[in-house]
Amino acid sequence: MSNLWTILRNSLNGPEHHPIRLTGRSPVFVLLHGFMGTPREWLPLAQQLNHAGFAVQAPLLPGFGPDLPELPRVSLRTWLDSVLTTVRDCSPAPVILVGFSFGGALATIAASIVPPSQLVLLAPFSRLPLPFWYRAIVPVLARFTAGPRPFARIDFDDPAVSRAFSGWNATLDLSDPIVRQELRAVRFPWSLLRTLDETARRARAAACRVTCPVTIVQGRADRTVRPQDTRRFAQAFRTLEVYIETSGDHQLVDPTHPAFRLLERLLMDRGEGSSE
Repeated sequence: MSNLWTILRNSLNGPEHHPIRLTGRSPVFVLLHGFMGTPREWLPLAQQLNHAGFAVQAPLLPGFGPDLPELPRVSLRTWLDSVLTTVRDCSPAPVILVGFSFGGALATIAASIVPPSQLVLLAPFSRLPLPFWYRAIVPVLARFTAGPRPFARIDFDDPAVSRAFSGWNATLDLSDPIVRQELRAVRFPWSLLRTLDETARRARAAACRVTCPVTIVQGRADRTVRPQDTRRFAQAFRTLEVYIETSGDHQLVDPTHPAFRLLERLLMDRGEGSSE
């Protein structure tokens, strides 16, 4: 195992990456983390919501955290079962289901099956930005390569990139040439790429079946989830109540993000509205 994966495996065992379960009054906020993330990215918002008296649950999705080596073998069904179990376990209390990035896709699918009282999506993943021809030749590529290298050409000096990796794993020193070299060499298995594409397609199909009020927040400078994709996704919801495009990049849940306080107030308002 490389030094990089040793660092990741050891650091993701820390208690800050464990599921968050905070007791309080209803509604219960169920917070779904992003791809390669853990409940750690929700800690600032979870603490604020709980300080206001609300119950909070932030599960660790299968294949993430210390189970990262199992990620290529996790299916959409497994992710969805984990989310639905968390939501159903909150019954009979009303649930505000909040999904960030990849968690937004899962939240959308789950909300179309077990309706929460509110659905809040933060920079929701809804489309794998690959050209049609690329998808068509994936079965061929899978025969000759282990998978694409998503970090091969990334600019590790970009502050947005630093924030994204810090939100995922604060122990990664992106100034270290060895860490950079190993990150550039990381390959995502083709099977994982297909599962992510399936998740995005299922989320787009599920959007029109969501019956609860929907709120979407998107950063205008987001280069991970493109604003134009989120606008198209938003149009599929029949119960969309609020769509906000704000300044800033993808990391809406980071306390340093310019929209963090707006997001905090928005969630508090949704909580108070659902508790009336």
